[in-house]
Amino acid sequence: MSPDVSASSIAYIWSDSSLTDCLAASRPRSATRGPLDASDDPLAASGLPTSPIKDASIATSDMFSGASFHELDTLTPDDLPEILGKDLSFLLRHNVFHTLSHLDIPPALRTEFLILNPGEPLSTSLGTLERLLAEGRFLVAAHFSASILTSSLISPTDTKLIFSLFYTRLACLELSGNTVLAAQESKALEDLSSAFYYIDLNIEESAANDDKDPEHETAHAQYPRHIVPWPLRVLAVRLQSIGFGDPRRSIGGLYEIGLEARREVMRSGASEAERELWRQRLADLGIRSVNALVEMGDLDAARRALDGLRVDGPETDITKLRKALLLLRIGDLDAASQVFGNASEAKEAALLKPLISMSDGRYTDAVAEWRVLAEDGTRTDGALVAQNLAVCLLYIGQLDEARQILEAQVSSNHSFGSLIFNLSTVYELCSDNAPHMKGRLAETISKQPVLGQTNLDRPNSDLKL
Repeated sequence: MSPDVSASSIAYIWSDSSLTDCLAASRPRSATRGPLDASDDPLAASGLPTSPIKDASIATSDMFSGASFHELDTLTPDDLPEILGKDLSFLLRHNVFHTLSHLDIPPALRTEFLILNPGEPLSTSLGTLERLLAEGRFLVAAHFSASILTSSLISPTDTKLIFSLFYTRLACLELSGNTVLAAQESKALEDLSSAFYYIDLNIEESAANDDKDPEHETAHAQYPRHIVPWPLRVLAVRLQSIGFGDPRRSIGGLYEIGLEARREVMRSGASEAERELWRQRLADLGIRSVNALVEMGDLDAARRALDGLRVDGPETDITKLRKALLLLRIGDLDAASQVFGNASEAKEAALLKPLISMSDGRYTDAVAEWRVLAEDGTRTDGALVAQNLAVCLLYIGQLDEARQILEAQVSSNHSFGSLIFNLSTVYELCSDNAPHMKGRLAETISKQPVLGQTNLDRPNSDLKL
């Protein structure tokens, strides 16, 4: 459905009998003992150990209250009027969620799944989930978020919390390397552009302002508002295109929500802060649409789309770097080198020069350029610089130094996914005992302190096992 559809059209579509069950307000489910309250959690893989929350140190901290799950999108409409209530019980069914397993994770890195304790309040469970996310235990968090969604703790009409937990589930699946599962589960949202996901706030306002003059009502009229948080809408566009096997669906979806973002920028009742946020979202969608075209292999269209991107005001260094990286993927090195212009002192701009050298196959030059950045003590991305330096050393045949640099980063607790993958590659190239070395690497990583900066539930593919 086009975002520009009129309020009267939405009211008409809502009256369709096919959506009657979805729109009917329902009472919260009774606080009875549900299937997830039992020890045989249907979402946990059989034969794998589970751990009650009380036995896990992760649930003992008072730092996490679960409040963030009510703040995923500050522009999402607050508590909906009773006459506009939405029944999201179709997102709370067990058959929506796949069973997760530890089998694709090295034994040394496995973390036991948590189960809900009977009688424990919702706030405690949300706090536990919040801490799982903060620590980077994304596979466990994906399982636990689904456990909450399918429990009796959630009311089918609590739209903000349901969408936030569903977003957490999908995002954690993707971060833990289970994008295919996330794509399949995103189908449960169905068509996010349908009238069901829009509300007309003028309905309640008109009831409260019956005594006011028509000019006042016209001045305060609002467009129909979408009830799904923006991060979930953007993520669902990509995942559903994967789930339905239609890459062009992603392009169409991004353009559709882009039209809505433009409309919100021009909305008369929006504050300047809201307009600025929508401008940032619109700029982000432009970059994402170009990236989707690159993933489809349509590089000519991606280049034209990138040339056509326009933003109000100066671009941030991060946006410029994203553009430059896309140009590198397209293969236009000259255009990539011009993105930052003369602003070569920016931290992001400094990364571009060695990246261009790598893209052009000049690895010896790239080594020298990465070394200069590595010696800059003011940079906060030293691990990223070191990894790229090691990759370039690998390409020019200096395996020993590449291995030393990567192992030094692991010793400094900078063991993110791509670095571990590259170190595993070096082990395969320099030793016949690579499987044993990878096993020791997994044990080393498992003993590192939890910093919350990377995924702790690493799949075997990260270590090339």
